[in-house]
Amino acid sequence: MSDPIQQLDLITEMIGEARDAVQTGQYVDLAEIQGLVQEVCASIQDTPPDDGGLAQEKIVAMIENLNQLADELTDQKKHAGSEVIRRAVRKNYTKRQDN
Repeated sequence: MSDPIQQLDLITEMIGEARDAVQTGQYVDLAEIQGLVQEVCASIQDTPPDDGGLAQEKIVAMIENLNQLADELTDQKKHAGSEVIRRAVRKNYTKRQDN
């Protein structure tokens, strides 16, 4: 297992990439991020870093980024749901016009 600070940096970078993907309308798989978060949390619990609070700052930044990603995913889900409803209504309306 690598240094927790390096892991936190990697996770934050991956979250940023996921956020960018969501912004462009892509769907993302968060399984790898979830696994890394679990690993780094276990590592920090087993051996708390003596880094003058740097790990704590990085954890807070990671959590803030995860919260922003969660908000963006919620928005994406709402938009996708709305689009499905619009398509269904249009399809139904078109069928009625054909009859």
